[in-house]
Amino acid sequence: MPSHVLITDNSTHKIVTENGFWGTKFDFAPTSYKNFLDICLKQPRKRYFSLIADILGTRIGDIVFLYERQVGFHGIYRIISKPFFDVTPFSAIDGQYPIRMEIECLNYFPKAVPEDYLFSTKEYESKFWGWFYRKIQGGRGISTINPEATEALIELLVKINGNALRKPPYLQNYYSKAKIEPIDLPLQDGKVELEDILRAWIIGNIGNANQKDLVKIFGPIGDLEWFANNVPYHVTQKNIDILAYHKNMKYTGFPLRYQFTVVELKRDKAKPEDVVQVVNYSKWVASRLANSEIETVQPILIAYDFGSDAIEKAKGSDFNDRGVQLFSYSICNGDINFNKTY
Repeated sequence: MPSHVLITDNSTHKIVTENGFWGTKFDFAPTSYKNFLDICLKQPRKRYFSLIADILGTRIGDIVFLYERQVGFHGIYRIISKPFFDVTPFSAIDGQYPIRMEIECLNYFPKAVPEDYLFSTKEYESKFWGWFYRKIQGGRGISTINPEATEALIELLVKINGNALRKPPYLQNYYSKAKIEPIDLPLQDGKVELEDILRAWIIGNIGNANQKDLVKIFGPIGDLEWFANNVPYHVTQKNIDILAYHKNMKYTGFPLRYQFTVVELKRDKAKPEDVVQVVNYSKWVASRLANSEIETVQPILIAYDFGSDAIEKAKGSDFNDRGVQLFSYSICNGDINFNKTY
């Protein structure tokens, strides 16, 4: 199950914790969800749909921590609703925070974990690599953290607070004075208008048993240990579109992480250099996350179409015996379908 860090600051943190919700901030205040989508589509360089993808990657029951800027990490909270659109104002949280979700406090620790504690030892540094790269690249509203980082952050909360666990401060149920609307992505037959929309749709539907094509791509739902989108792996703006960990205990009797899936997305026709790109990402995952066990890494390229040269490039890849899998996508009746090309 993924865990997430939600960003707050000295003007929003108390509002979030006392009203039981968190919202993604945009640089405009929409009047309706339709108006919101219209603005997002008209300004593709703003990467608004990237922010939407982040919140669509959450699930009810996921663990979250609140990172208050200049203070540290608070925890432990849990997501209790699907993302929704609402512009009800809560003091500093106004119409610029229209994409929201409800949260509840599981365990309240009065002392926050200062950010520098995450890098106080080599062991912690190795676990918080994702947070490090995200901070260097520039923060965003939600950062999905892997299981090792989740465990380490809980450990730090306990170490700093000892047995000082307390009941959470008064937290009232979320209420809305406006119309709450679900988060639906703009999908017209053919191909997506923006690559971020494709990523947002996939990350929002991973683990959905009704999406049979995604099950074919990502494997058994019960084996999905963790997944995230737009995963940073370098100090520059280099991000893996989708990364997933797979684990089961079917044959060993204890949890075994047996595969890492690395997915690169292309809105249009894929080129040979796109195959090279997903292989390079997979090499990094193999060396950094998979203990150099390259056979546990599955590179996947998803695109609207594939040129013959891209297919030949994939066939000729010698990264590992799994090979580079190619899937084409198409939109039909508001849904996205996938077909294996190679």
